[in-house]
Amino acid sequence: MCSLVCVAQAGKPIKIADLEIQVAGTKQPATQYQYAFQAGDVIVLDLENKTKTNYKVTVQEYFSKSPLYSIEETRKLNNLRLTVPQKSVYTITLQSLSETSTRSHFTLTRIPGTEATQNFNTLVAWRTVQDTTWTTTTEKVLVKNDLKSETVVDKTFQLASLTNITRNNRSTERFKLPAGTKHWVYWVGVGQESVQSLQETGKTLAKGATALLTGGNPLVAFGLGLLPQLPQVKSSGYISYYLFNKNNAYLFTEDEDGWKPYGVAKGKDVLSDYGKVLASQTPKTEDGYLYLGFENPSTITGLDLTLKVVAFIDNPVYQTRTVRKPAKITTRREPILAAE
Repeated sequence: MCSLVCVAQAGKPIKIADLEIQVAGTKQPATQYQYAFQAGDVIVLDLENKTKTNYKVTVQEYFSKSPLYSIEETRKLNNLRLTVPQKSVYTITLQSLSETSTRSHFTLTRIPGTEATQNFNTLVAWRTVQDTTWTTTTEKVLVKNDLKSETVVDKTFQLASLTNITRNNRSTERFKLPAGTKHWVYWVGVGQESVQSLQETGKTLAKGATALLTGGNPLVAFGLGLLPQLPQVKSSGYISYYLFNKNNAYLFTEDEDGWKPYGVAKGKDVLSDYGKVLASQTPKTEDGYLYLGFENPSTITGLDLTLKVVAFIDNPVYQTRTVRKPAKITTRREPILAAE
């Protein structure tokens, strides 16, 4: 009876370095070379010293810094054979113990552990890696941007008839929009019937989320886009209205020639009316005020008029959150096996 033991054949020796080099002195950064080796490789180092200077030599695995060979002081290396324990990148460090660099001849031979790894690539490629150190901090974070309503005008007043000798059939109401207004809406109605119709609309908003958002105010609901329109009713009289700056409001009230209204909010012979005006459409005036002017064309009937103006302002909503942020970012080069 006999047994047969099969042993894998080692590959053929490959010289991967044959260099005339200057080995750095003690006042210089050490001379280093990086090569990739396969597990089971035998590497053979030779270092021919051209001077009588001693050298410090180390061979170590790049990532773990685990030493494969180290000697603090030697004149030369002659056929130094090292077996590679694992596939990785290895650093060969040479340091002359003199202050200045010295000339040497360096050769490196690889003997593959098996024929199968004969063509393993020993060249090392490099990539840039960023290492980030993180920290956590607490800060307010914008989660949404709501609109907040603010009532600017809510007023009922009387417009005299055209023939009234003690009171004017024209009137203006001055108002200023709050800072940060995104848009504003207005409603004007003649008589109690118009007011009651608007109130009836408000009753339909008295429940659920709409009530919370609007307070049951139909004009607010319209401004938030929750109502597509507001009621318009028949009444016993009608008015005309215009939007002015201060100077034109005065000319209008005094019934003098030359007054010119803005075109963004106006109505002719209306019983009730409403509108929405964007901040980008709103005229800029010298005193910062806008003036809504009203005219009663009736020769005998005075009219009760209700005016409501509501502005809508950005209302950012924040939450306190723990946020992870980079505290420090460092950049370094890292070797990778060229064959991978």
